[in-house]
Order: sequence, then structure tokens, then C-alpha cells
Amino acid sequence: MSEGIPRAVLTEALRAQINGREVLAAVFCTFRFDPGFFEREILPALFDLQLHQDPQIRRVQLEEALRPLAGRVAVYYDPGAIVTGDGTACLDVRRIPVRPRTGYFHPKNAFILVRDTSTQERSLVVLTGSANLTQAGWWENVECAHLEEIAEYGRSRTAPEIQRFLRHLRTMAKNFETHAALDEVHSVLRTAQPIAHRTANGRLHPHFLFNGRRGAQSLVDQLDAVAGQWLRHADLEVLSPYLDDADASVPLETLIDRFQPGKWRVLLPEEGGLARCRPELYDWVRERGGEWGRLPKAVLTRGGKQAAVATHRSVHAKVYRFFTKDWEITLVGSFNLTSPAHSGSGNVESGMLSEVAVDRRPRFWLEAIEEPPPFAQPVGEDDGVDQGYVPLLARYDWASGQAEVLWDGAGESRPIQVYDRGVHLFDVGQLERAVWTALTVDDAAILRERLRETSFLTAVAGDQRGIVLVHETGMAHRPSILLDLSPADILRYWSMLPAEQRNAYLAAHGEALRGPGEGLPMEAPPDTIFDRFAGIFHGFASLGRAVRDALDEERVEEARFRMFGAKYDSVPVLVEQMANETAGDPLDRYLMVLCAQQLADHVRRDFPAFWASDPAGISRLEEALAVRAVLREQLIARNDAEMAEFLDWYEPRFLGETAVVTA
Repeated sequence: MSEGIPRAVLTEALRAQINGREVLAAVFCTFRFDPGFFEREILPALFDLQLHQDPQIRRVQLEEALRPLAGRVAVYYDPGAIVTGDGTACLDVRRIPVRPRTGYFHPKNAFILVRDTSTQERSLVVLTGSANLTQAGWWENVECAHLEEIAEYGRSRTAPEIQRFLRHLRTMAKNFETHAALDEVHSVLRTAQPIAHRTANGRLHPHFLFNGRRGAQSLVDQLDAVAGQWLRHADLEVLSPYLDDADASVPLETLIDRFQPGKWRVLLPEEGGLARCRPELYDWVRERGGEWGRLPKAVLTRGGKQAAVATHRSVHAKVYRFFTKDWEITLVGSFNLTSPAHSGSGNVESGMLSEVAVDRRPRFWLEAIEEPPPFAQPVGEDDGVDQGYVPLLARYDWASGQAEVLWDGAGESRPIQVYDRGVHLFDVGQLERAVWTALTVDDAAILRERLRETSFLTAVAGDQRGIVLVHETGMAHRPSILLDLSPADILRYWSMLPAEQRNAYLAAHGEALRGPGEGLPMEAPPDTIFDRFAGIFHGFASLGRAVRDALDEERVEEARFRMFGAKYDSVPVLVEQMANETAGDPLDRYLMVLCAQQLADHVRRDFPAFWASDPAGISRLEEALAVRAVLREQLIARNDAEMAEFLDWYEPRFLGETAVVTA
């Protein structure tokens, strides 16, 4: 029977759907969120890269891969369901909490905008499923997912429905002003030509269903409106890991009464051999004419065929299957068989209803249970959630150095104490509801230092205690994971135009930093003065082209990383090293600063709006460039008076319109 159940590895299925195309933006929705696991193991699926096996080196490579997407990868999550896991977040991902006033933010989606670089055609890859952005969701549980694609300017039934969902998402995340990733996704959805008909050639078009809005229809009403004429009297199978803690299931009763299935079977939630529902509910299903079932052992085990190594997998999938001998219509998504999930205005949920192509008669996936099992305390879908939740939001802007907090609870907050791993950081007074309040300069500096190590804080407000995930922006100015590239390393890195070459270089350099081990050999730097100067000119010329191309193509944030950022290969980082005598010969250092000044002058002249957009970055760069005067004096002191005359003649010509190095 298990042979009829479609199976695939979620990450591999997503990567196969992207199929090597360039990712332009990505929006993820999740209930539980483990930001460290997301960055290490889920983000790589977006990129066609050979990443290093070491997690830290992989993060350095991902930091580079994310630059063209600056601000356009976002995760919307329920702040009451944060998973700290075994790591923290440090990459350029917008982490936006969404807390509905009723119920939970419970959808599990990915909306990934891709472009075929050979044809320039754009499409939206849509994943709708049951897996949270956690290790359990993507690696361990039995989950479900539906993948489809919406082509730019193509025809789509789901595009208008997804647009409505994303507009509602923006409304729920009203505490945050910018949603660049959502804007990019909308840019494709707006071009789609809506399909008005529910079916084509007798087959049901996919439909994107969601609830959690005021006045929204219940799930059963939505199913009836879209496909009620087909669903009535079909066989029904429901997989849901959570049920209401009640003697009878109102959502299941509503389904049965509305669609009058011929036969119906429901997954029995189990853990450790114990049924996680009331005995009365178990009997009620049997009395209503239904059956309980469990998935075959082949689906529930992992780790090999031998019992000694096989481990049990928890079922977290949410699937509603309606089928006859000729067809099957399936709802896949986040809808548990619970009242908050089925109510139109309870939890925020999402799912994809679609007709499944069948080449043989569909059968039940679940194996019927004949004997009643032993029972344990029912587990609700909110199990483990809100254990110490505090409705405090925090954000930090690396560009301005400003830190702010917001109270998202009812009324004013109590005084709040903020900790990091048991160490008291600072106090926050009473906060007005839904108003961003700036921290003091000293407290912002403390937070900045802590964010180098962890993005999690612990907030205590009266008797409430919970984890807060800091929302970070201005990531071009966040110090890089890889900070100690030498000036020669940075110039060589700028010269590496193909992404594959840069990626391999990062892997090799990261390996060298970690100590002996496998890695690419590092080339020795050139020794002759000609090679040194040629290398300097070539490195800056390559960087100039990259900055100009990024600005011409409106990839402003990528250019910001290069010109004003705090990353290992940003211009200010290189120039700041020139003040250190160990960075090399004064002549080499002077020439590097002169090239940096020339590049800055060209960018200021040719892209004035971009230059004026980052006062903090300009200030840091200009302060670093002031070392040129010191290096000039060192050169004059080391030589004779003719050097001063030569530099007076050389500098204006180098920095003028006929400059040697051009962007």
C-alpha cells in the first residue's frame, strides 16, 4: 500500500523546482521558526552552489550569495513559536514576527521568484505545505507539500488568491514599514492573467485556500464553494497530527455532514505507542461510521531497513483526500483537524486544493486500526507554544546604529528587563502599545555587540518571560563572518568575477582560517612591483565594474555592500587596514588608498542619489580615506624633496578625468 503514497525529500524537491534558475526574492511563512537551522540547511536550496560541508564556511559562502538579494529574503513567523535550536541567525534575512489577535500564525509557505538567465523569463515557485522551518519539519517528520509555478504574464487561477493572502500578510505585519520581498513577489503576481473558471476540460484548477481574516469563510465552506459538487459522496481520508481535545470533533462532523462521504478514515495521532486523543473521541468516530488508521511502517521509519537502525518518524502532515475510482482531489497545507484551523477567523492557515493525476484507482493511504490502542493526554496544536511568550518586538539597524523596541501586547507594558543567556543587558521602561521606542545610545551599543554572537534575547516583563528574535536591517554594515582577509586577499577577491571562482576562494580561505584540513591551495602573492601595481589596478577596476553594473541594474543594496559596507571585501574595510604598518609597503598602501579615492569620486559623480543615500557609510569611508595624507608624508620622508613634487603632479592626474583606473 505504501507504494501508492508519493514521497520525496522536501529540500531536493524545492531545489529541483528552482532548477538552477537565479533567485530574485523569497518569502517564507512558518509557525515554528528555527533561524539557525533555516540559514544553514534551508537557504542553500535557493542557490545552485557547491557549498562547503563545514557550517561556518557554508555561512560565509551564503553571505556572499545573498548580496544580490539584499533585503529580499524574508521569513514571517509566529513569535510565540521560536525555536532557538543549536545556532543563531547572522545572514541577511528579514525576520518579521506576525501575531494575530486570535489564534496562531500557522501557514507554511514559500514564494520564490526565479529568473531564467538565458531567456530572462521570470516565474514564481509556490510551495504550500505542513513543514515548519525547523529541523523536525524539513528533516525528521512525515510532512506534505504541493509545488506549482506561476509564469510572469501567464494564466493562473491561484495568482489572485495568493495576492489576497500576501496583502493580508502585510496587514498583519503592520509594525514593519518595508516588505521588499513581498513587493518583488507581487510584481510577478500582478502580471498573471486570472483564470475565472474553476475547471478546464473537466479537471479542477488548483485553488489556494486560506483563512484567518475577519469575515472569512470556514474551511468547509471554501471547499464546498470550489468543489462541492465533486466532493460529495466521495471517499474521504484525513491526515492531521492534532485534534480537538473533546469527546466529539466539530470540524470532522461538519465535513461528514456536508460532503456525506462513502467511506472515511482518519489518522490516529500517536506518540510512543499511545493515542493522543480522548477515548470518547475514538469511540465517537467509530459510532459515526468512520475508521481510524495509521500510515504504513515503511513511511514511518527512517535510517535503513534494519530495525536496529531504523527510527520512528512523527506524522506532521495535514492532508484531506477526496477520491473515487476515477479521480482524486487533495487539500495539502497547514489545516489541522481542529476548530481554530477550520474557523474562518481563528488561526491563519493556508492550503492548496488540486486534482491529482491518477493512473490507477486511488486507495486509502492509512491502514485501518481494528483494536483500540492505549490512550494518553491529548496534545493540542499549541503544545509547547507560549511557554513564556512576551509580546516584545526588537529591531536593530546596522547602518544607523539605532535600536528600537515595540510592545505588541494589550495596553502599556510593565517595565522590562532584557537578558542574554542569563546576563542582564539593559532595562526598558514602560512602553506604549504599538509604538517603536528608541533605546539609549549605550543600550543600542550593548545590543550591537551581542548581535555579533546571537540574535536571541530574553525579555522579562513582570511574571512574563520569553525569547525575542531581533529583526536586523542595514546588513551591508553588519561586520562579516569572515573579517581577517588581508588587503592582498581582498584585491584578489575583487578580481574574481565568476561566482564559482569567488565561492571556491571563500571555501579555501575559510578552511585556512579554521586550521589544517582539506581545501584549495592558496596562491602566493606576486613579488614584483609591476605585478603588485597591476594587481591593485585590476582589483579596483573589477570592483568598479561590479558597482557600476549593480547600480545600472538597480541592485542598489549590492552596491551598498561593496562601497559602504562592513564586510570582509567592502571598500571601507580595505582602506581602514591601510593605517596599519603591517599591511604592507607604504607605497602599495598609498596606491590602494588613491585607487579607493578615485573610485569613490567616480561613484559620487555618476550616482549622486546612491552616494547621498548612506550618510553613515560615506562618513566611515571618508574617515578611512583620510589616511592618504599620512601615507603621503611617509613616502616623502622616506625619499627626497622631489617625491613631494612628483606627488603634487601625479595625484591630480590620477584622480582627474583622465584617470588610469575607471569604474
